[in-house]
Amino acid sequence: MSTPQDPRYTGVSELPPYRALLVVDMKDYSGNAGRDQTELTQLIPEVMEAAFERAGLARIWARKTFHNGTGDGYAIGLPPELLPHLLKPYLSALQEELEDRNSRRPHYWNGPMRFRVSVNLGPIADSGANQLGDGSGAERVVLHRLLDSDPVRHLLAGSDPEVTQVAAIISRRVYEDAVLARFADDPASLYVEAGAEVKTYQGLAYLRVPKPSGDLLSRGFLKPPRGAESGAPATPAAPAPPSGGFGVQINGSSGPIYTGSGTQNNTLYRGPER
Repeated sequence: MSTPQDPRYTGVSELPPYRALLVVDMKDYSGNAGRDQTELTQLIPEVMEAAFERAGLARIWARKTFHNGTGDGYAIGLPPELLPHLLKPYLSALQEELEDRNSRRPHYWNGPMRFRVSVNLGPIADSGANQLGDGSGAERVVLHRLLDSDPVRHLLAGSDPEVTQVAAIISRRVYEDAVLARFADDPASLYVEAGAEVKTYQGLAYLRVPKPSGDLLSRGFLKPPRGAESGAPATPAAPAPPSGGFGVQINGSSGPIYTGSGTQNNTLYRGPER
């Protein structure tokens, strides 16, 4: 009777468990004095947890399977079935929690605390004991590439810092599994398709802003903020009423990025070569 071969010799490996992945990054963290950065680093997961409690989802924070800090941010892994809650109601609750805290922020902070948020889904190393190496894997890399991409950075750069506290980007897999499948109970029209290109990563993602303001209302989610096209520092514009929908230009990190379907004016924006 034949016996199964040892997987070490066949090249076959079992998949690690699937996890819903959430990471936040604080905008302009490094603009704060070094003596204040430890306080902010400790505060980031506190704000995240408080937002889950605000949304009535304290049980979800308690179910995180791994969690680790990134200095100016924090990442957690959750059982995949909890993914929809990370979109609704969590993103809006996070916006509200930051609004509340920023309204009574210390005078020594370098402006309000604002978060970029990335959400992804996939197989990730996870022992369940939050050990060194837990949370690693290709989809964790994608999670951070999305977080660092120009489209989501432009959302905060082109909005009123006292109004828009949260800008989110989610992977295509999350969009299809949670939004299009209606598990998140969020209209797909709240999400704007964008091309993300960071280092060797290229892919489609989707942008979501719970409370848009400034250029996001007057120029759209995908057009670079004022001044960015010429290389000058971007200055957030004052809030303005919507002006007929979103543009569809993306500032790619090297060369052109084409937008997908569902936009009003399919155009091409060629960003600066880097």
